Amino acid sequence: MSRYGFRHAARMERIKMRSVRSTWWLAVAAVVSMAATGAGVGLGYRSHTPLATVAQILNNSLGGAIVAQLLLGALGVLMVTGEYGTGMIRSTFAAVPRRRIVLAAKVAVCGGAALTVGLVASFAGYLSGQLAIRGTAIPAASVGDPAVLRAVLLTGVYLGSTALIGVGIGTIVRHSGAAIGILFGLMFVPMIVAGLFGESGISVGRFVPLLMLLNSIAVTSPIPGVFSAWISTLLMFGYAAVAVLFGGVLLRLRDA
Repeated sequence: MSRYGFRHAARMERIKMRSVRSTWWLAVAAVVSMAATGAGVGLGYRSHTPLATVAQILNNSLGGAIVAQLLLGALGVLMVTGEYGTGMIRSTFAAVPRRRIVLAAKVAVCGGAALTVGLVASFAGYLSGQLAIRGTAIPAASVGDPAVLRAVLLTGVYLGSTALIGVGIGTIVRHSGAAIGILFGLMFVPMIVAGLFGESGISVGRFVPLLMLLNSIAVTSPIPGVFSAWISTLLMFGYAAVAVLFGGVLLRLRDA
């Protein structure tokens, strides 16, 4: 039996992640999308009447997370499906026969990288928005304000969780296009369904990832009736855990 353990598997996953060009493109695109949105919001509010508030600037500056979540989710998907597409997964399992260790290594490496990128992207959205309003009478949103710091940090953490959901979906589906399509659907379709019920849909909408982001996590003051930002973030990691655990069960039952 192979003597390779988690540490060796994690090292292999880090090497594979760094060597794949799409990983870098997705990470850079996530940061750029957040920064561009923040700058665009700030520039738009420079001539806005009435004067924008701290909450308006911050909440909208973090709106780039709508796109960034898909980019980092796709990164998580490709951590798994990329190997199935090339057939490299057989070599991986030959080197590390205990598949749960392989999956754990992918989760750890992808999660750590996505969390780092998510936080960088979130702060990029925040900073670009603040730089864009510099020199105006619009009040600045300081990270010294606990509500502002919470929104920025948890937005980054939320983005990291979407990558782990992507790892889980990728493990379940094993096909890049299908897995990314499912990820897209899970992020947007429930929001549309919840919207059909109007205000009564809040009881369902508070469980929907994108609505949690827009109404609870990436805002200074969560909308009444939704979960708090902390609970919403934990719920996202709960979704990721379910996807990864289900993927892990299928990984052990199916052939490579």
